[in-house]
Amino acid sequence: MLDSTTLTQRPDTPAAAVAALMDGNRAFRSRLAEQRADGAPVFMQIALEDLGVGQPGVAPPQQPFAAFLGCADARAPVELIFGQAANSLFVVRVAGNILGATGLGSLNFAVERLGTVRLLCVLGHTGCGAVGAAVDAYLAPAAYLGVAANLPLQAIVSPLMAPVHGAAEALQRATGDDVVARPGYRAALVDLAGTLHAALQASALQRAFNSQRGDSLSVVYGVYNLASRCVGQPNAAAAGDDWQPGLFAPPDDAAGFEALALELAGSRYVVGALGQ
Repeated sequence: MLDSTTLTQRPDTPAAAVAALMDGNRAFRSRLAEQRADGAPVFMQIALEDLGVGQPGVAPPQQPFAAFLGCADARAPVELIFGQAANSLFVVRVAGNILGATGLGSLNFAVERLGTVRLLCVLGHTGCGAVGAAVDAYLAPAAYLGVAANLPLQAIVSPLMAPVHGAAEALQRATGDDVVARPGYRAALVDLAGTLHAALQASALQRAFNSQRGDSLSVVYGVYNLASRCVGQPNAAAAGDDWQPGLFAPPDDAAGFEALALELAGSRYVVGALGQ
């Protein structure tokens, strides 16, 4: 059951918004864990006032506390992942969570016109098909000719090539040149590139909303792990779980991205995905 008190409270700072989202993700994972334990169906009970629909016959005002750029993948429904009701999140979803002109315009509307948004978040996910298409184009350059001739597909794949290249270079530096022969190379490359891409898109949002950022607005990124249902990223620390829960501020410059790529490439999650 979702906590109706949590649903009705509107975080008024970026830190409170992050806390509410991660609390919601923990609750979401907890409910799924209960289902796995006993096999019984799990029902979420939500009071009507928590649905954000307002009074009958009256259109409620939009009051989201966070705005998201997420992937269109059907397995990554943003509101459910974070345990939030309608009218809590303003969500833009497109394949590969790619920041385009219309998506940026939509997020700008949320920040400028609604007045309640305290957090901008880019949410990627593991096993992303769009990132996988870019990885395949990277691994077999001749196949990219077919992508280049398909303009809709090119519009998705081309923006993903830079993080794929960065991820491939980081994997080689972190684990050796023979990494390309490891059985899980493609899978590891997809998830590493997907994480770097989410961070890169968040960095672009930081620049786009630089004048608005401050005590009332922050930009973060995260990755939804389809297997564990946990929002976070590969844990670069030597201790702890392979996956680090959280929403993270993106690097500020190229050196920061290079450092992030190397840290994540050497993480137990990514190295484990490579296999023997």
